[in-house]
Amino acid sequence: MATDPIALLYGDAQANVYGGSGEKARGSFCTPKWLADRIGPVDIDPCSNERSHIQARIRLCGTPGEPLDCGLTQARTVPAGWRSFENPPYERTEAGGVGAWINAYAHTDFIFLLRWDTSTKWFTSLVNLDPWIWFPTERRIEFEPPPGVKASSNPFPHALFCKSRPNDALCEVGRLFRMTK
Repeated sequence: MATDPIALLYGDAQANVYGGSGEKARGSFCTPKWLADRIGPVDIDPCSNERSHIQARIRLCGTPGEPLDCGLTQARTVPAGWRSFENPPYERTEAGGVGAWINAYAHTDFIFLLRWDTSTKWFTSLVNLDPWIWFPTERRIEFEPPPGVKASSNPFPHALFCKSRPNDALCEVGRLFRMTK
């Protein structure tokens, strides 16, 4: 019988090889290593994939063919205050879209990697949590493609939305501000 609290909560949960978007190719793009290294260790990455550079103690969720929604259903079991990293799918699924992920992980010490899109409902929901927002300077976040998939130009600027102030390693390569009401 497992006595490790991580094993008790999640057993042998496997990473979702389709990653953030849920699509076979697009969803297995990874957060670039330079950014993952600067984010540092997190407790959980519920939108992970097998090639992820995010240093997570727990990577969720399923196996090929299984929806990413299991990361949403597991959210209620994640202790408050755990440091979580989410680059959720933008598509709507049975459990919802980006807004569902924001609601599910708002109780954690979240780090959301999302495009800067003020026209969405999820953006308003997220900024109402008064996050710290970090933007890279001098470069756009270009996600790493899976083997055999051509890299494509990222048409959207992305930012990190963080519950806690990001570390100095991030501040060295970007700008930080606090969103308040």
